[in-house]
Amino acid sequence: ECGTIDLDVAYLKVFKTKVCKPCIEKIPDKYSLLTKTEAKDDYLLTDGELRDRDLFPVWEKPNPHKSTWNNMLLYLRRDLEQFAVKKWGGLEALDREFERREEEKQRRKEKKYKRSVADLRRRTRADEWEKQRRERLQLESEHEHTFESTGDGEQKCSSCGLEIEVEEF
Repeated sequence: ECGTIDLDVAYLKVFKTKVCKPCIEKIPDKYSLLTKTEAKDDYLLTDGELRDRDLFPVWEKPNPHKSTWNNMLLYLRRDLEQFAVKKWGGLEALDREFERREEEKQRRKEKKYKRSVADLRRRTRADEWEKQRRERLQLESEHEHTFESTGDGEQKCSSCGLEIEVEEF
């Protein structure tokens, strides 16, 4: 960019790009590095496209969060943007697709929420109906016993058939 001979060796070796460190910092829109996750989220690229080393040169670095995790894959923003423009037909089309996906995600979220609220209401109505049914059955089963003597110190309810023993004095 600036014509200096002090080139960044990593960019030259990995991305085949002749650029110096000050230009990398001055022009982040072109020379910044993006992780695989950022590339997928920002430019709506698939894993298959990002795996293609002919399309995207990759700088593999050890994962800074935990050394036992997979290596961090870094892509040059310029390459990702050029491919996304070809794939989506321009940055405006990319933005439209991103908005469409966000709206679809929101629609699915709202649908799930409405389903859970409807299920809660249904269960609440069922619980309420069951409670009312139990109360009705309990009211029907509770009554005043009218006992009639059957002899031998026993009495029997004429409506429900309950038998009790009675001591006579």
